[in-house]
This record gives sequence, C-alpha cells and structure tokens, in this order.
Amino acid sequence: MKNRINKILFVLAAVVLFVSCEPEYIMFDSSKNFVAFTAKSANMVEPGGKIGIPVLLTALPNSPAATVTFDFSTEGLGDKAAAEGTDFTLLNSSKTLNFPDGWGYDTIWVQPVDNDEFTGNKLFYIELLSNSEDYQFGVNQRLTVTLVDDEHPLKNWIGNYDIAALSNGSPGAWDESWTAVTSAVEGDVTVLSILITAGGATGTPFQAAFDMEEMTITITAGTDFGNFYGYGSMVAYLSDYFTYLDKESPIVGTIANDGTIQIDNVGLVIATGTYAGYIWDSFNLTWTKTGKKAADQGPVPEEKAARFK
Repeated sequence: MKNRINKILFVLAAVVLFVSCEPEYIMFDSSKNFVAFTAKSANMVEPGGKIGIPVLLTALPNSPAATVTFDFSTEGLGDKAAAEGTDFTLLNSSKTLNFPDGWGYDTIWVQPVDNDEFTGNKLFYIELLSNSEDYQFGVNQRLTVTLVDDEHPLKNWIGNYDIAALSNGSPGAWDESWTAVTSAVEGDVTVLSILITAGGATGTPFQAAFDMEEMTITITAGTDFGNFYGYGSMVAYLSDYFTYLDKESPIVGTIANDGTIQIDNVGLVIATGTYAGYIWDSFNLTWTKTGKKAADQGPVPEEKAARFK
C-alpha cells in the first residue's frame, strides 16, 4: 500500500511540474505597435549617390494605413552642423512617410551636395515627429547622419596600407610585412594619424606631418609606434642599424600622389621592459595603398626574435 501511495504521489508531482513548466508566450497586441529607424546612425559620403534611410512601422495585420512625419535638426551641433539645401537635399516629395498596408517600411532619401571646399565632416539629425495612429516610437526615434567630406587635402594618403619593411640589420632574412591605417586628425589638415600592425600585434596611434609642397612626410624623433613584438614600446629614430642612431633629427620620407609613401632608415628602439635601449632593427619602408585593410603577415622570423631569448 505504501509503495502504491508513493507511486501516486510521484505521478502527481510529475504532472504538477510539467504544468508549471509550460511556456508563457509573449502576446503581441496593438499596444505594442511602434515606429522607429532601423539604426542609430548613417554615413553619407560627399561625392557619393543618394542614400536611403529606412523607417520601420511594426503593427498587427489589418491595421489601418498610417503616415509618419519627420524633420531635420542640428540642435547642439555647433559649427559641425550640416545645412539642408547647402550640404544635403531631401529627395522625398515631402517630409511624410506612407504605410498603406498599416505596417512595413518606407524610406527617407537624402542626396549629399558635393563641393570643392574642405570643411570637415558635418552632422545632422533626422527625427521622427508624429504618426497618424499615435503609435509609440521605438528606441531609434532619432538618427544621426554624418556627411563625410572627401576634400581633405591629404585624402590621397588616407586609408589602408600594406608596408614592405625591408631590414637593414639582415636584408632578406629579417624583412617584415606590416599593415597600417591612416586617418584625418580633427582640426589639423597637415597631419594624419597612423596606426601600424606589425609582428602580429597592433601598435599605438601616432601622428605624422605631411608637406604638400615638398611632398614629404615627417615623423618626430622618438615617436612611439607601440608594442609590436612583446618586448616593450618601440620608438622610432633615424638609424641604419649598424653605424648611427640619431635621437634628435626627425625621420623624413617622400610621398607620391598615388598614395605611395617611402621612408628609409626607420630604426626601432625598445623603450621599456627588460631590453630597454636595444635596437630591434632598422627598416626601409615602402607603403602601398590597399582597397581594404589587409591582414598582418604574422610574427617576425624566429632568428630575429631569438636574439632576445
């Protein structure tokens, strides 16, 4: 009898457990209808074509047709504000979007205005103001648009690079392959920020000055390139590896209009850690623009690294 009671209790407990574990489905009703942008931001390149910015209306089937109004704003952007009609134009016939099915997508079409003057990147907001069905707005009720200026004086040298780093310490045997990304510096059109990946690691951003008249690039003596090889920060000086290490003179290379950069006798000295003061190598660097960021070629030759082990 006792065993029978235990079995009955076990079955009842299993039933209760099963019932308590039934999923609670989230029901979508009209109170959850909403309108929103599908993203928080968008970029618009000055010489590019029109861009479409989608707006989503989520609602139940058979919901009534709806309209959504929007407008542009530059509040708080100061001298970075883009002006409608001067920096960009709206291609839609009005600032109203239509959703005849009561749900789905409609698109805001914007055209950048190209010019020959460098003003730097500019910004504007697109804000969803109202909708005919008084639906709630989603998190992305405002979208930030960045108008990317393509007229930077140094645009030929902005982008991604493959760098052939030819060794002076042991030509051929100690050669390396680097990659780099160069970018504009806010407020100064004579310098670019450079970030190099070498030895399997990405270094520290540094700045280099460009002279368009002399067609030169200049790197200040003692510039920190970052910790590429795991021994400490590598700082750059003029050096041929064997006969001199110039800690005063800047490193000067040449630039070409096709984006190519040539910098010779770039000596890398370990600045921190156990081997501080040791020279890693000296390189002749040939920079070639690439369409997209290339992968670093990996660690340096074992023979080279073995010097510090």
